[in-house]
Amino acid sequence: MAKKSTPQPEVICLSDDDDGDDNNNNKTAMDVPVITPVKQQASTTMNGTPKSQTSDWIIHRKDIIRIPELSVKPADLIKKPYELHCSAVRFGVVEYSVESEIIVMKETEFELKLKSIFMENLNIKLAYTDILSFYFSFQSQPPAAFIQVRPEFAELFAKFIPSSDEQGKQFDPNSKDERRRRILFCLKHLEADIEKANIASIYHYLKAKSSGLNICCISGSKAQELYNLSRFAKVSALGSITTPFVLKANDLSPKTVGLNHNTIRFDLSRDDLMCLNEGEFLNDNIIDFYLQYVYYEKLSEEDRQRTYLFNSFFYTRLTRKSNDDTSDISPAERRYSRVKRWLRDVDIFSKDYLIVPINQTAHWYIVLIQFHNNVPTEGDLISDDDDDDDSGKHDEQLKSKKKKLNDSIVINGTHEKETSKSDIRTIEIVDEADEASTDNEKLIETGKNRSQTPAIILFDSLRTGPKNRVAATLREFLQLEYDHKKPLPVGSSARKIFNLDTIPAIEAAVPQQPNYFDCGLFILQYIESFFAHRSPTINLQSSATFANWCEQNSMGTSKRKQIFDIINEHFIPKGE
Repeated sequence: MAKKSTPQPEVICLSDDDDGDDNNNNKTAMDVPVITPVKQQASTTMNGTPKSQTSDWIIHRKDIIRIPELSVKPADLIKKPYELHCSAVRFGVVEYSVESEIIVMKETEFELKLKSIFMENLNIKLAYTDILSFYFSFQSQPPAAFIQVRPEFAELFAKFIPSSDEQGKQFDPNSKDERRRRILFCLKHLEADIEKANIASIYHYLKAKSSGLNICCISGSKAQELYNLSRFAKVSALGSITTPFVLKANDLSPKTVGLNHNTIRFDLSRDDLMCLNEGEFLNDNIIDFYLQYVYYEKLSEEDRQRTYLFNSFFYTRLTRKSNDDTSDISPAERRYSRVKRWLRDVDIFSKDYLIVPINQTAHWYIVLIQFHNNVPTEGDLISDDDDDDDSGKHDEQLKSKKKKLNDSIVINGTHEKETSKSDIRTIEIVDEADEASTDNEKLIETGKNRSQTPAIILFDSLRTGPKNRVAATLREFLQLEYDHKKPLPVGSSARKIFNLDTIPAIEAAVPQQPNYFDCGLFILQYIESFFAHRSPTINLQSSATFANWCEQNSMGTSKRKQIFDIINEHFIPKGE
């Protein structure tokens, strides 16, 4: 079978590359600046229409951090591209993760390789000539660069990447909403000596490539103010961090930790521990460790017996294409064959709860499948409303209902029929996940008494679009796992049916994260809180249900510190 070619990224060049004379490419003089107010430029026009000039933040001299001396020769610095470590980029309120967490500063532009839950492989070139100001700091939380661009750049962005909501353009330098006016680079935390070198390199590199660029490194307090304005339109915002949690060098030694009387062990590396620093994404090892901690030390013995916890790689394995895939079976069977051995000693149908952590495009969310063994059988579905039918009518209805069943469940590769409108139609996604095909189902409106009803409950702290394919893929897995583990005689009507009607998907109205990096913390808190707060009359689509699930004092810095403290409490000394 021919190997599938890798999708080509969509390259969008939003720049004025012809303005090469302004770049002063041969200039090597690198004077530390005296900050002056931004000069007002003459009005520009686009298609004959005057464009209003954007206003910039006022940066006072006291807000400026002196640029350290370069540790390398200027000529050596500028002769090759410079890599800026960055985990996310926001154009107004539109956010993307950064491929390999690297933005490349080149001769005339920033090169951004981006992706999001709605779009894969998007490349954007931001020319230095399109930038009016570039303020940056490694002392804010998170470290950030704040970029004011010319309105023409935003016009091109809107042309190639349509993004509007009920309040207007999501990225617009002329907007009255501070959250929509700028580009925000969410930079990576660095150790003190590396941070100092980066400040000097970033400043001098950009000044060498574009001498007229208004660039300065600003204080942590000013940067935090600008970050809060950019993210929340407030100088002081919920979720802003005054004392970031950052591990010291001696805290980063690799550790072995144990749970369940040390029968479950995790080897945590320096990189695993580093992701507990403020502004970092939790990785799979930390996610798996903390979920196992909740399972063994927070759940009652009864709840543990009722719950099965999948590891964080399960869904990835289920949906990742492999060279070992068999081509002569249906797509559904092919997906199932990747994971069926994982559960050879587990009967998930003896459980009431299945917990499935999922990471897609650098974002964590979590699925809880409840009471899946309570779905009806074929006989239950067929017998509904048949009691008063005459024989001929009964036969016709029986055939019709059996056909309807076969149309709506996964059998040998036919997939669920699920209908509703799609929320996102603006850009085609290059999607490599091998998930079940489905029309876009509408997540159901739940009543108050669904706690004992079969359901696939989605907990997402960013609400990153409809997850109907995830729900369809999990239903497909449940059906095939049931059919393989619970074989029945041919023609038996006792077979349980897992489809959109028998186990619907519900999007829980959980609290949303106030930043781009805390998704892992939130899914851990969701599961911990679910078992602490669930009730027989829980209403999963009411935000009031979750009012106390993610209290401010239990999230962010506090949660990161809590996880680190738990790791230390379960540390296993060498030799034990």
